[in-house]
Amino acid sequence: MFKHQGSKRNLRHNLKIASLLSFVAGLVNVAGFLAVQKLTTNVTGHFAFFVDEVFKLNFKQGFIYFLYIFF
Repeated sequence: MFKHQGSKRNLRHNLKIASLLSFVAGLVNVAGFLAVQKLTTNVTGHFAFFVDEVFKLNFKQGFIYFLYIFF
């Protein structure tokens, strides 16, 4: 997938790369948050905050983070 460049790389390759990078970023966010109890990223951190609030059953704050993700 990474060996395809230029016109050889198609939409399927791009989706595979995007999925892989998103999965790795999510793992880093969750591992960092669980390790130090602080958010260690500023890009996808809203999703980590959203999940944390939902697990705490604090749905009002979770909804606010959901709005950040949605918009």
